[in-house]
Amino acid sequence: MKQDEYAEFLRPDATKRPVSRDYLEQLGVDLEADFPGSTPEDFLEYPVLGEGGWFIVVKHQRTLATVSRKPWRLLGPITLLSDGLDFD
Repeated sequence: MKQDEYAEFLRPDATKRPVSRDYLEQLGVDLEADFPGSTPEDFLEYPVLGEGGWFIVVKHQRTLATVSRKPWRLLGPITLLSDGLDFD
């Protein structure tokens, strides 16, 4: 098993994912104006732990400029066994 596959197996939500041109447009990114010479392959979406907790970010990998930052789950990639329980 390769390292990327192993990381995906251990924490399926915590791996870096590529983004599409359409998704970047939805986020308000104009590649020609904002990141001249860049392609959608230069951007990745992944979780980060910041001062305010866990976030899902989209970053330009050459400059590490943040394009999008959305709050994520309280414990990030950690899923408690009790999360799936329904007490009703």
